[in-house]
Amino acid sequence: MRVTGQDKNGFEPLKLSDAAMAQLYRGELGRSDKWRTRLDTTTNWALTTTAAVISFGFANPASPHVTFLVGIWMVISFMIIEARRYRYYDLWNRRVRLLEDGYWAPILRHEPVDPDALRELAVELSRPQLHLSFFSAIATRLNRAYGPILIVLLLSWFVKMYSHPHPPSTFSEFVHRAHVGPVPGGLIMSVLAVASLLAAYLFISSFFVRAPLGELRPRARPRRYTLWESFYRPYALRRPRRHPRPRPPPPPPSPPPFTSTH
Repeated sequence: MRVTGQDKNGFEPLKLSDAAMAQLYRGELGRSDKWRTRLDTTTNWALTTTAAVISFGFANPASPHVTFLVGIWMVISFMIIEARRYRYYDLWNRRVRLLEDGYWAPILRHEPVDPDALRELAVELSRPQLHLSFFSAIATRLNRAYGPILIVLLLSWFVKMYSHPHPPSTFSEFVHRAHVGPVPGGLIMSVLAVASLLAAYLFISSFFVRAPLGELRPRARPRRYTLWESFYRPYALRRPRRHPRPRPPPPPPSPPPFTSTH
């Protein structure tokens, strides 16, 4: 298949071969895969930090609770770094999806290529820019990985504050335990509460906003399955298409019986 056109002067026809498109697809797919690997790296850092903080914090009853606060701060820093990397990954993955949806999928369906998708791809190649906002990237990463990690760290910090060395008798005593050096405990808890509310808002909003172009989400099931059915049909998302068999034409109507007038 060839995509033909004209150059900017309108003199010579330009031909774009399948081999050139294959090389372009291979290059963009390599970029997308490289930035996807960088996302896994920061996620592994966050998981390793969480495991180390929890192990060190509960290993000795005399260990301070500030260890969990440092762990929360480090995980948030990793999330911010990963959100920036995810924005670049979305840029390269968007090009891959434009190539797949506008060029390769129509070829496999024996249809003409999508000129709108190729035109958008040309704009992306000539003027590359980030399409995903920073808060949308944070919301997506909270949904995918960092939401459960931060919940575990916050619960661990609360358990450490409440149980070590003994449960507090009043709420004011619990707030006083949260102090870190000259910083009062009320300020520490207020900052954690505001950060938790903001993270919860971004986490919940990620389920209702439109997913990025390259983001994969499960399709809606055609009907509601019971819980026990999900164990033996985990991929029953859509029934395969079956073309109906052509019905035979109905038999012609039989002529009326001949009746004699005699």
